[in-house]
Amino acid sequence: MNQRKTRAGALAAGILALGLAACGGGSGGGGGASPANNTAGNWLTFDPGAPSATQFEGESTSVILTARASRTFSVPFNVAIIDPAGVISPQVDISAQSPLEYRAALQTSRTLRAGDHSTMLEVRLCEDAPMTCAKPLPGSPWRVPLKVQVKPVAQAQARVTLVTPSISVTTYPGESTDFTVEARLSTDLMTRNVWIAMFDPSSITNAASSQWTQQANGNYVFKLATATSNALAAGTYTSNLELRVCEDDARVCRRPVAGSPWIVPLSLKILSPNNLTALAPVEGVGAWSTYQGNAAHTGFVAANFDPARFSRRFKVEALGNFAGNYKSAAIDNGRAFFVRRTAGNRAELVAVSEDTGELAWKVDMGTLNQVNPPAAANGRVYLTSTGHGDSFLWVYDQASGQQLRKETLSSQWPSYSAPTLFGTDVYTINGYYGGISRYDDAQGAFKWHGLGVAYEGWSPSTDGRFVYAYSTPDNILNVLDAADGSLAYSIGERYPYSTYFISRPVVLTDTAQALVGDGNLAAFDLKTRTRSWIVDGASIGTPAYGNGAIYTLGANGKAFAARSPATGALLWEVMLDDANYTDIVVTRNLAFVSSENTTQAIDLATRKVAWTYPLGGSMAISARGVLYILTSSGALAAINLR
Repeated sequence: MNQRKTRAGALAAGILALGLAACGGGSGGGGGASPANNTAGNWLTFDPGAPSATQFEGESTSVILTARASRTFSVPFNVAIIDPAGVISPQVDISAQSPLEYRAALQTSRTLRAGDHSTMLEVRLCEDAPMTCAKPLPGSPWRVPLKVQVKPVAQAQARVTLVTPSISVTTYPGESTDFTVEARLSTDLMTRNVWIAMFDPSSITNAASSQWTQQANGNYVFKLATATSNALAAGTYTSNLELRVCEDDARVCRRPVAGSPWIVPLSLKILSPNNLTALAPVEGVGAWSTYQGNAAHTGFVAANFDPARFSRRFKVEALGNFAGNYKSAAIDNGRAFFVRRTAGNRAELVAVSEDTGELAWKVDMGTLNQVNPPAAANGRVYLTSTGHGDSFLWVYDQASGQQLRKETLSSQWPSYSAPTLFGTDVYTINGYYGGISRYDDAQGAFKWHGLGVAYEGWSPSTDGRFVYAYSTPDNILNVLDAADGSLAYSIGERYPYSTYFISRPVVLTDTAQALVGDGNLAAFDLKTRTRSWIVDGASIGTPAYGNGAIYTLGANGKAFAARSPATGALLWEVMLDDANYTDIVVTRNLAFVSSENTTQAIDLATRKVAWTYPLGGSMAISARGVLYILTSSGALAAINLR
């Protein structure tokens, strides 16, 4: 078969040169019929016999016409489809499905106005040029009626439902924040070969590089980010985002579908970068001395805060990635302490003034393998480093950064959370194959070494009388005597291996319970010395405890929940956005949850998001009401909560 596509004036929709070479006989098979008065052409039938189509103004739609033959010819011939009314466009694709079956793909005209349009297509098979057709094949021409309904453009707007009709975003100069737009597309758009994209005609977002995903409910979710390259100053900016649906590349969109683009108003508020308001102690709130704030690792601050009064205090830009596998800051005496990597992969301990956001001091600790997060109390900063030849307990003066002590540890390669402080006692992981050591004065003098396992990412928990450590391999809570490190008792028995926990500190409650999370969530009754309950898959990261409830992140970090301490039963749950949240800090009225890129405050009464900040990471709240967010890149953001 020799095939070509051409344009032959306003009337010729398509021409095909071909020969029917196969033998055949009988009827042409099922399908529509040619007009009854063309008995000489009964050897060729069309399916459908009377095609119809529906489209919107400014669009084109496909009409597929199948021709089936019941005889062959020894000479080649040409085919043309003629439309005298201009309902279809000049170009038609004709292809052979078999020696006796051919398929013509027609496109309706984009210029048709709203209303009903009819035409009589004339199908010519000719041995000569089909436009003159002095030598037609028997029965040629065939006539096929075509009807096209064209709907007004205004009706096309209903093809897209904006689940997110508008966007309001808040950020700070030089910072970008992610946001999403969700839309539901009609069935006819979802089944068409179209390009979909979100664009911003202004320069306040990076919408040109937007990404979209299709959800299980069929909706499309577009993820965008605000722009930072143009360093917009503080103020309010507006734009109209364009959801484009196009038959060609959406970046060009020379052939938009009817109704496109759909407009999503955007308001971007860029707040003042710094608010160094005077600080005062918050009644009932102490220093954030270690991981999750205290020796019980509850992640709870006994104070109320108003999200309407939140403002960024300052931001310390990242100098390098975090110095270990785990990150957290300690806050004491008006200073924030954390570690980071500098040029040449050197570890640096940093002290930042809470009043000014300026660097108070920094200490170059050298090219250590791992430097773990710091703890702070007693006018000291305590931290450990790990790795063969690099395992030490370091003690520094909070005011000057002067090194006061460097105690050799026997730990190997694991990375740990911060040491745990209780009064002047310092507890930390130590031991070649695991263990816990106590140092019993502010200078870090060694007291005893007790049993333990060399876990990644945890630190001891203590109530002053006992020290608590959960053993992941055998699923047992070991309780050591704080006086000498001896094993006081153990709770639990080996649990089925289908249940899992990742190494995290034990959380101690005011109801004499010990909680273990990250994976599943389990509670141990310290009075009866029994395992109370376990809930599979209920916790991502360490749970928080306060207000008489256990707070967890579930559903792979996409759900925030409150649970009963007595039974572990779900009290209520809030679904979060599409990020994976891993960290929790709870106050009397708010829960702060943080992912890699976002921090949100959830109102515990309304269970709605009350505040969002465009950075995420490890969180801490100081005694003077400042929320700290330490990012994985080593940046530190401080937020006034009052």
